[in-house]
Amino acid sequence: MCVVCGWWTRSAGIPRRDPAGRSSVCAACAASLRPGGEVRLPSGVLVRSLLEHGGPIRKAVHAMKYRGADRVASGLAPLMVDLLPTGATALVPVPRSLPRRARFGTDPGRALATALARTAGLPVADVLRAPVLHRSQIRSRRRGGLRFRSVSRPPGGAVLVDDVLTTGATLSSAAAACRGAVTAAITLTRSRSGGGGSRLTSDHGSPDTRARNPVHG
Repeated sequence: MCVVCGWWTRSAGIPRRDPAGRSSVCAACAASLRPGGEVRLPSGVLVRSLLEHGGPIRKAVHAMKYRGADRVASGLAPLMVDLLPTGATALVPVPRSLPRRARFGTDPGRALATALARTAGLPVADVLRAPVLHRSQIRSRRRGGLRFRSVSRPPGGAVLVDDVLTTGATLSSAAAACRGAVTAAITLTRSRSGGGGSRLTSDHGSPDTRARNPVHG
């Protein structure tokens, strides 16, 4: 089964390393994938992303975030191992707020970090807690006001793990909560404001949007 679109089809494989051999991508999806590249945020955090946020992978992320599609995290997270900086010591998932986790039944950052940990051989340092926000979360994130808190300080060299890089405000806030222990982050996809990646807007969680944007699997 293609880990991107969910269809049972002949696999085209993917030109990246997955020691467990769990990641297969159909020919149509493989042709659409583009590297996400890296960017340094104004806060100083260096972010590396596996893929651009567009085409079939955008729908796959939607399925992971709002429909709990486990195949996306388990199949694509192992490919993120090559994004880890030298000397990485632990993986710090960027958590979802409690209301949204309860509503959609999944926490993408934690799912990706857990799946990646199995391949990378690194521990998951679940030290961040998201603010208890719901509708105001999106507005706060756009203003750069989303604030995390840490229950303990992660080890030096820990790396943040999240699903999508958009403005960078969420990752910067998460890094600030780690009190200097984190200077790098990796994400599954990256939205490029100048083109090449589609921004995952807040209305993707609405039932109407989900009905117009079906994802197989």
